[in-house]
Amino acid sequence: MPPGGDLRDGLERHLRHTAELRDLFSDLDEDVLAEAATEARGDGADPVAAVDLLVRTLRHALTEWDVRIAELGQTFTTLLPDRPLPDWAKSEGSMEDVRLRQAEHALAQAVIRYHHGGVPRRDPRPRPW
Repeated sequence: MPPGGDLRDGLERHLRHTAELRDLFSDLDEDVLAEAATEARGDGADPVAAVDLLVRTLRHALTEWDVRIAELGQTFTTLLPDRPLPDWAKSEGSMEDVRLRQAEHALAQAVIRYHHGGVPRRDPRPRPW
């Protein structure tokens, strides 16, 4: 099998193994945190502790996802030790980094909005840059 096929197989394995992690963040917003608090209250549990546990679990998931992205990079460089990565492989790796950063941002925004309400509105005037 040509190296490109091995790379694609490695990418497909990575995407299968990280699908659950990506799904955790697909609809994440402050409402998810509020639901955790509401469920805890309904069960007679501490809502603050429930939200804290959820946020800590999601932070752990981000760390796990980051490790798996690093492993994907290692797989790519192991398969092509003396050659540059094809553009498609660089693009796919970069997209995984972008998805991780978006998930980190979603978690940060959910926490801010849950605890402090929405972020201030931006000035609507156009900017020259």
